[in-house]
Amino acid sequence: MIRRLVLFALLCCAFTAAAFAQSGAAQVRNYVGLINQSYHPSLVSFLERAQDEMRRRGEANTARVIDIIISGGFGSGFLYSDRAGNLYVITNHHVIAQAHTVSITFEQVSGERTTIDNLRIIAVSEEDDLAILAIPPGHALPAQGLTFLARDVAEGEQVFSAGFPGFGLTPLWQFGIGNVSNAVARFPRSLNDPTMMGPFIQHTAPIDSGNSGGPLLVAQTGVPSGFAVAGINTLIGRWRQAANFAVPVNTTQSFIDSALNPDPATFRDELDRRLSDFVGGLNVPRAVFPHIAEFLSSASIGENIEFAFDEMLNRAGRAVVRSFNDHAGEDFIGAMSIPVAWLIEDNIRTPGTGALRASITEVSGSGEEYTVVFTIDNREVSSLWVREYGIWRIQTFGTVLLGEGEEREIPRQARQSGGIRTGENAFFTELGFANLFDKAPGALYASAGFGMFGVQAYYAGPDFFAVGAFGGWQWNVPMGNFGLMPHFRLGFDYQHDQAFQDARAADDMMVAPPIAITAQAGFRATSSFVPGLFIGANVQLNFNLHSREFNDPMRRAFIISAGYIF
Repeated sequence: MIRRLVLFALLCCAFTAAAFAQSGAAQVRNYVGLINQSYHPSLVSFLERAQDEMRRRGEANTARVIDIIISGGFGSGFLYSDRAGNLYVITNHHVIAQAHTVSITFEQVSGERTTIDNLRIIAVSEEDDLAILAIPPGHALPAQGLTFLARDVAEGEQVFSAGFPGFGLTPLWQFGIGNVSNAVARFPRSLNDPTMMGPFIQHTAPIDSGNSGGPLLVAQTGVPSGFAVAGINTLIGRWRQAANFAVPVNTTQSFIDSALNPDPATFRDELDRRLSDFVGGLNVPRAVFPHIAEFLSSASIGENIEFAFDEMLNRAGRAVVRSFNDHAGEDFIGAMSIPVAWLIEDNIRTPGTGALRASITEVSGSGEEYTVVFTIDNREVSSLWVREYGIWRIQTFGTVLLGEGEEREIPRQARQSGGIRTGENAFFTELGFANLFDKAPGALYASAGFGMFGVQAYYAGPDFFAVGAFGGWQWNVPMGNFGLMPHFRLGFDYQHDQAFQDARAADDMMVAPPIAITAQAGFRATSSFVPGLFIGANVQLNFNLHSREFNDPMRRAFIISAGYIF
């Protein structure tokens, strides 16, 4: 009898907890909203022009993808009230990482929606992936936000997820249930970075793309919503079953306290630490644009992306473009920092150098805006640093990264301080003189193409000329303000040899047409003083496929030429 009573009591408790959670779920909708962000207007204009270009090319699917990107994506966030009763919105940093403006929408069971625009980003934590937003006055909202749990969660404890994961491309409210599977999960940042992250709350409540920034809840009596926040959902374990992670509230509370009570006396110390990290990342013997990208403000990216992207495609090497493509595959908007960061490195790096020699020369300013002058490879470069959302970031840099409305001082596709232009990803034309050893002591030579693919022609008069096509490889060897571009080409030539034609007609013989396989090796030399102008020297060997019985075909050529890379 006692065993039955205990079993009955346990069933009642389980039913009561489930019923309580079910009844309270509708109340959670008043506190958890859909976060939408819009990007910097200049960035949107750049993407819209790219979209128009895709439509002109007939690439409708790509154009639709860009349209989705422009829409800004979505995530989740929830109401929080400080000790004075002021309401704020808490979400993940990555939900609003590139935001120019932010809005939040609350949806009721009836489908009625209330949207609040122009939320102000007060502060973000890149390290903990957190953000706090201020709500404009004049909106009907709950008197207080969600309560933070005042204790640690226990493994096996029942928890709930709330937010707006995507159903296709449509955010859809979801209230899920699960359990804590690891109360203090820690793990390395990546395969290449052993730095430990955490602790996180690992749990099994459903989390999908769009849940980021939403709360992880536990049922609690005595609070208006019926739930308390145990954490902020932020990560999903890929290739794991129900391995979801939330930032615990004690980490979140520390971030909030710091964000809502900033100490201006510490701003300069924070700037000095950021500048030290920035300079330290420049003094390494490798490309530094990925490092620079971490310090760019959202405004600097938006105001310079169009020029930087065009310059990257025209002048940057394959490694830079590949880095952009790799980043774009994971985070398209986040990848927009890569061209802008490369533009800075291209401006400060002397071609052919190893590690940059960078140091801080002067820091002046006050409050949340400072001018910083660096000495980089014996050249002074001025920059403007601003405290964006509580983090010091680069607003302008030198003469290439400028503010809105400022006139860029450098010519297109060339730097003031000695940039060279190669033929990668660019059109070129070339004209010169050729010695055709076996056919003629002199002939005109011309070629044109894109990158390492093109067409060429020799003209020694009406009795002999040749036209053909080629493809190949090029290696760029920068040497300060000069550069060598050794190359190797393979192709074919059609040769019009009048003597060959006459002999074939006289003997009335059917022979192979006058085609030759060509192999050409040589180099180009260029400088930064007239970017794009080059001189070249090449040797060509021909492997002729037609008969050699009637005359000597063209077997060798030596070419001296000059050209221009556009």
